[in-house]
Amino acid sequence: MKVGLIGNYGATNIGDDAILQAILRSHPNHEFVVFSAHPSETHEKFKVHSVPRFPLGLRSLWRQGFKSSIQALKECKAVVLGGGGLFQDNHLFACFLWAWQVYWVRKRGLPLFIYGIGIGPLRTRIGRWLTHYAVDYAVGITVRDQKSYDVLVQLGINPQKMEVTADPAFTLLPQPFEEKTRQVHTYVVSLRPWKGQNQKLIDLFTRFLLKLKQEKSARFIFISMQSVQEHDHQILDPLANRVGGDLVVPKDFSHLIEILSQAEFAIGMRYHFTIAALMTRTPLLPISYSPKVTSVLGNDLAPYLIPLEELSLKKLEDAQSLLSVEYNKFKRFAEHRANDQRDRAAKNILYFEDWAKTLTTPPETDKLTQHPTDDN
Repeated sequence: MKVGLIGNYGATNIGDDAILQAILRSHPNHEFVVFSAHPSETHEKFKVHSVPRFPLGLRSLWRQGFKSSIQALKECKAVVLGGGGLFQDNHLFACFLWAWQVYWVRKRGLPLFIYGIGIGPLRTRIGRWLTHYAVDYAVGITVRDQKSYDVLVQLGINPQKMEVTADPAFTLLPQPFEEKTRQVHTYVVSLRPWKGQNQKLIDLFTRFLLKLKQEKSARFIFISMQSVQEHDHQILDPLANRVGGDLVVPKDFSHLIEILSQAEFAIGMRYHFTIAALMTRTPLLPISYSPKVTSVLGNDLAPYLIPLEELSLKKLEDAQSLLSVEYNKFKRFAEHRANDQRDRAAKNILYFEDWAKTLTTPPETDKLTQHPTDDN
């Protein structure tokens, strides 16, 4: 069956491309067409047919237009909106972008499955409306955490068509995972820009990392999880220049796993970096900028977490001391959490395949040339 797969793919975000990799690997019997920000790169990387997302904005309209996207959608029997924290209004454009993609799915009259998605925060009325417009159309929905489920219930989405699972990237967990020899005093660091706090983060982590370097002869590997838009280099370049270390842009999620599996410690602010640290049982000092980071860690690992609004040099030093004392305890908790989340993420596969079996042939009428009655 030919299935359209829409998400934040091809946007140089290692976490979102990990979701794409997980979905493609988990459903080899379907022929996917990936709607991507950079189709040629997605095709080259994943060896899958890829076309542009439906453009929203003059630049994307001028660069790619609608023709190839519309033609690809005509050939699909169903569509998956796949994974990631797509609907959140920290950046309201995201809600417009993904609701716009679903608009074309609705216009075509194709069945929609929402796969392992994260929802929220949604603080604005327009953000909530756009999310409801997109998600309510779906026939089947899996969400990656309970908070996302609760937000959708509050928006009036039917709970009977939703299931709580976990992020699809957890299905990439190697089985069995063979732990490698850790490089002593090696810290892998992943930070991201955030709401005008970049300079504060740079200054704070400069002091913290220089102290680690002085007291523990620490070596640093800085990881950029995203290279355009909110690119991590805004934080990491000046930080690496101040404290020294290697700056690495992993080729893919597997490369990130390889790097983390050899580190003694990790310090992370990116969601999928946190997931990778859990998967590799790497003792992590997590900085939570969003409820999704808190959710993915679970109760056992919550004591090691620092909320971004509470971040200070003392908090970092105290958390690092706790992590050093409870090093093996953290690794046990991380292994348990990663295995639990992998099992939950595997339910995405089952729910989608069960849903796919129920599909009937879509109407022959070319709805792309008609005014959609359900959009009035």
